[in-house]
Amino acid sequence: MVSKLLYKRLLNIIIKTMKKLFVLVAIASLSFATSCKNEKDNAVETETTVDSITNDSATVVTTTTTITESEAKAKLDKAKADLDAAKARGDKAATEAAQKAYDDAEKAWNDTKAALKNAADNVEQGVKNTVDNVDAKADKAKEDINKAAKDAKQDVENAAKDVKAEAKEAGEKAKEGYNNALDKMKTK
Repeated sequence: MVSKLLYKRLLNIIIKTMKKLFVLVAIASLSFATSCKNEKDNAVETETTVDSITNDSATVVTTTTTITESEAKAKLDKAKADLDAAKARGDKAATEAAQKAYDDAEKAWNDTKAALKNAADNVEQGVKNTVDNVDAKADKAKEDINKAAKDAKQDVENAAKDVKAEAKEAGEKAKEGYNNALDKMKTK
């Protein structure tokens, strides 16, 4: 009777701990899966400034566009080719415009690389944080299981002492009952 109760209690403790671990692993894997989304082209916002001179007035147009890594590299390559072509023609105005376009494309390319590195670092840090949290929760669960096992062991020891005391008491009562029965037999 006592061992069945202890068994049920220990089983309930183990089941509760397993449920906690299952939820913890599910949350960790979900956060890992959502933080590791892989995209083909990574978009980065860059700012481009275009200067144009019309008659005697200067117009500055600033636009913010979102470009991908491959687009930034393609624009850089195109600007380099245009710059080389302008230098080959010897056209000073075209060379200056091509140089400006090349500088802007190079800045966009460098910004794109920096943003991608930053994003990769953020993902890496997120994974490290998730792993640390999982390790901490696993250690806590291990401590809980060890505590539950110690409690169960103590309960079993207490139950064994109770059974021993009850058995001793039952033995004494049986001995007393036997002696009473003998006394009654002697008096008859």
